[in-house]
Amino acid sequence: MKLCAIAVLLAVGSGVALAQGITVAMQTHFALSGVRQAGDSAVASVKITNKDILNALNDTGRFNFGSRAQIILLSFEGNLPNFAVREGSGDNAVTTDISSYFFIDEPQEIHSPDHLHSYAIYIYNFDNQNGTSFSVSGLTLLHAGAITGPGIGRLTRDRILTSTVNGPGTFNGANMVVRGTVNGGSAKAEID
Repeated sequence: MKLCAIAVLLAVGSGVALAQGITVAMQTHFALSGVRQAGDSAVASVKITNKDILNALNDTGRFNFGSRAQIILLSFEGNLPNFAVREGSGDNAVTTDISSYFFIDEPQEIHSPDHLHSYAIYIYNFDNQNGTSFSVSGLTLLHAGAITGPGIGRLTRDRILTSTVNGPGTFNGANMVVRGTVNGGSAKAEID
Protein backbone atom coordinates (compact mmCIF):
# COMPACT_ATOMS: atom_id res chain seq x y z
CA MET A 1 0.00 0.00 0.00
CA LYS A 2 2.82 2.39 0.92
CA LEU A 3 4.62 1.58 -2.34
CA CYS A 4 1.43 2.32 -4.29
CA ALA A 5 1.05 5.70 -2.56
CA ILE A 6 4.70 6.57 -3.25
CA ALA A 7 4.28 5.60 -6.92
CA VAL A 8 1.20 7.83 -7.21
CA LEU A 9 3.05 10.77 -5.61
CA LEU A 10 6.01 10.29 -7.95
CA ALA A 11 3.72 10.10 -10.96
CA VAL A 12 1.88 13.26 -9.93
CA GLY A 13 5.19 15.01 -9.23
CA SER A 14 6.51 13.93 -12.62
CA GLY A 15 3.31 15.14 -14.29
CA VAL A 16 3.79 18.58 -12.80
CA ALA A 17 7.36 18.73 -14.08
CA LEU A 18 6.26 17.57 -17.52
CA ALA A 19 3.41 20.08 -17.60
CA GLN A 20 5.92 22.90 -17.27
CA GLY A 21 6.95 24.42 -20.56
CA ILE A 22 10.16 25.87 -21.83
CA THR A 23 10.49 29.55 -22.62
CA VAL A 24 13.33 31.00 -24.67
CA ALA A 25 14.41 34.48 -23.54
CA MET A 26 16.20 36.54 -26.19
CA GLN A 27 17.71 39.99 -25.59
CA THR A 28 16.61 42.55 -28.19
CA HIS A 29 18.14 45.79 -29.36
CA PHE A 30 16.31 48.53 -31.25
CA ALA A 31 18.12 51.08 -33.42
CA LEU A 32 15.58 53.27 -35.23
CA SER A 33 16.16 56.71 -36.67
CA GLY A 34 14.21 59.15 -38.79
CA VAL A 35 12.44 62.48 -38.63
CA ARG A 36 9.60 63.92 -36.60
CA GLN A 37 7.41 66.95 -37.12
CA ALA A 38 8.77 69.98 -35.25
CA GLY A 39 6.22 72.71 -35.80
CA ASP A 40 4.10 73.43 -38.87
CA SER A 41 6.94 73.58 -41.39
CA ALA A 42 9.96 72.03 -39.71
CA VAL A 43 11.32 68.56 -39.05
CA ALA A 44 13.83 67.29 -36.53
CA SER A 45 15.90 64.12 -36.25
CA VAL A 46 14.67 61.39 -33.98
CA LYS A 47 16.30 58.23 -32.64
CA ILE A 48 14.58 55.35 -30.87
CA THR A 49 16.77 52.91 -28.96
CA ASN A 50 16.10 50.56 -26.05
CA LYS A 51 16.79 53.44 -23.67
CA ASP A 52 14.09 55.56 -25.35
CA ILE A 53 11.57 52.70 -25.25
CA LEU A 54 12.25 52.12 -21.55
CA ASN A 55 11.92 55.87 -20.85
CA ALA A 56 8.62 55.94 -22.76
CA LEU A 57 7.38 53.02 -20.64
CA ASN A 58 8.48 54.84 -17.48
CA ASP A 59 6.53 57.90 -18.71
CA THR A 60 3.32 55.87 -18.32
CA GLY A 61 3.72 56.12 -14.54
CA ARG A 62 3.31 52.33 -14.25
CA PHE A 63 7.00 51.43 -14.43
CA ASN A 64 10.33 52.56 -13.04
CA PHE A 65 12.85 50.65 -15.15
CA GLY A 66 16.50 51.34 -14.42
CA SER A 67 19.28 52.08 -16.89
CA ARG A 68 20.42 48.42 -16.88
CA ALA A 69 17.01 46.98 -17.76
CA GLN A 70 16.88 44.79 -20.86
CA ILE A 71 14.08 44.42 -23.38
CA ILE A 72 13.61 40.72 -24.04
CA LEU A 73 11.44 38.52 -26.19
CA LEU A 74 9.91 35.51 -24.45
CA SER A 75 8.85 32.63 -26.69
CA PHE A 76 6.91 29.88 -24.90
CA GLU A 77 7.28 26.47 -26.56
CA GLY A 78 8.41 28.02 -29.87
CA ASN A 79 5.37 30.29 -30.29
CA LEU A 80 5.41 33.94 -31.42
CA PRO A 81 7.27 35.84 -28.70
CA ASN A 82 5.98 38.47 -26.27
CA PHE A 83 7.90 41.49 -25.02
CA ALA A 84 9.06 41.83 -21.43
CA VAL A 85 11.61 43.85 -19.50
CA ARG A 86 14.15 42.07 -17.32
CA GLU A 87 16.15 43.67 -14.55
CA GLY A 88 18.84 41.89 -12.55
CA SER A 89 20.22 38.43 -13.22
CA GLY A 90 20.07 34.88 -11.95
CA ASP A 91 17.78 34.28 -8.99
CA ASN A 92 17.46 38.06 -8.50
CA ALA A 93 16.07 38.71 -11.99
CA VAL A 94 12.69 40.43 -12.18
CA THR A 95 10.76 40.03 -15.45
CA THR A 96 7.90 42.44 -16.18
CA ASP A 97 5.33 41.75 -18.92
CA ILE A 98 4.90 44.78 -21.21
CA SER A 99 2.81 43.09 -23.90
CA SER A 100 -0.10 45.50 -23.41
CA TYR A 101 2.28 48.27 -24.63
CA PHE A 102 4.55 46.33 -26.99
CA PHE A 103 3.71 43.33 -29.17
CA ILE A 104 4.50 41.60 -32.46
CA ASP A 105 2.20 40.69 -35.33
CA GLU A 106 3.38 38.12 -37.86
CA PRO A 107 1.31 38.05 -41.05
CA GLN A 108 3.60 35.53 -42.80
CA GLU A 109 6.48 33.14 -42.05
CA ILE A 110 8.24 30.54 -44.18
CA HIS A 111 10.84 27.95 -43.13
CA SER A 112 13.87 26.33 -44.73
CA PRO A 113 13.54 22.55 -45.25
CA ASP A 114 15.64 21.87 -42.12
CA HIS A 115 13.67 24.45 -40.07
CA LEU A 116 16.92 26.13 -38.98
CA HIS A 117 16.16 29.32 -40.92
CA SER A 118 12.88 31.21 -41.07
CA TYR A 119 11.87 34.30 -42.99
CA ALA A 120 8.97 36.33 -41.65
CA ILE A 121 7.32 39.70 -41.76
CA TYR A 122 7.29 41.04 -38.22
CA ILE A 123 5.32 44.12 -37.25
CA TYR A 124 6.63 45.65 -34.02
CA ASN A 125 3.82 47.63 -32.38
CA PHE A 126 4.69 49.98 -29.52
CA ASP A 127 2.38 52.49 -27.83
CA ASN A 128 3.01 53.90 -24.37
CA GLN A 129 -0.50 55.46 -24.54
CA ASN A 130 1.14 58.74 -23.60
CA GLY A 131 2.23 60.21 -26.97
CA THR A 132 5.02 57.87 -28.09
CA SER A 133 4.26 55.03 -30.47
CA PHE A 134 5.51 53.24 -33.56
CA SER A 135 4.48 50.45 -35.86
CA VAL A 136 7.50 49.32 -37.85
CA SER A 137 7.67 46.26 -40.04
CA GLY A 138 9.94 44.43 -42.41
CA LEU A 139 11.71 41.23 -43.26
CA THR A 140 12.84 39.28 -40.19
CA LEU A 141 15.42 36.52 -40.40
CA LEU A 142 15.32 33.91 -37.64
CA HIS A 143 18.20 31.48 -37.15
CA ALA A 144 17.61 28.42 -35.00
CA GLY A 145 20.30 26.50 -33.19
CA ALA A 146 21.20 24.74 -29.98
CA ILE A 147 20.00 26.46 -26.81
CA THR A 148 20.47 25.30 -23.25
CA GLY A 149 19.59 26.53 -19.80
CA PRO A 150 19.85 25.44 -16.16
CA GLY A 151 18.14 22.08 -15.75
CA ILE A 152 17.29 21.90 -19.46
CA GLY A 153 18.94 19.66 -22.01
CA ARG A 154 19.92 20.80 -25.47
CA LEU A 155 17.02 21.96 -27.64
CA THR A 156 16.76 23.63 -31.04
CA ARG A 157 14.93 26.97 -31.09
CA ASP A 158 15.27 30.44 -32.62
CA ARG A 159 18.38 32.01 -31.12
CA ILE A 160 19.18 34.93 -33.45
CA LEU A 161 16.74 37.48 -34.87
CA THR A 162 17.54 40.21 -37.41
CA SER A 163 14.90 42.64 -38.74
CA THR A 164 15.19 45.57 -41.13
CA VAL A 165 12.14 47.76 -40.51
CA ASN A 166 10.45 51.06 -41.25
CA GLY A 167 7.16 52.72 -40.47
CA PRO A 168 5.24 55.56 -38.84
CA GLY A 169 4.79 56.62 -35.27
CA THR A 170 4.63 59.51 -32.83
CA PHE A 171 7.30 60.94 -30.57
CA ASN A 172 5.94 62.94 -27.62
CA GLY A 173 2.80 63.53 -29.68
CA ALA A 174 4.57 64.65 -32.89
CA ASN A 175 4.25 62.51 -36.03
CA MET A 176 7.39 60.68 -37.09
CA VAL A 177 8.68 58.21 -39.67
CA VAL A 178 11.57 55.88 -38.80
CA ARG A 179 13.64 53.07 -40.18
CA GLY A 180 16.31 50.86 -38.72
CA THR A 181 17.04 47.47 -37.25
CA VAL A 182 15.90 45.13 -34.52
CA ASN A 183 18.40 42.51 -33.42
CA GLY A 184 17.96 39.65 -31.00
CA GLY A 185 20.46 37.26 -29.51
CA SER A 186 21.95 35.72 -26.36
CA ALA A 187 19.00 33.32 -26.27
CA LYS A 188 18.65 31.13 -23.18
CA ALA A 189 16.15 28.43 -22.29
CA GLU A 190 14.19 28.72 -19.04
CA ILE A 191 11.68 26.44 -17.35
CA ASP A 192 8.36 28.24 -17.13
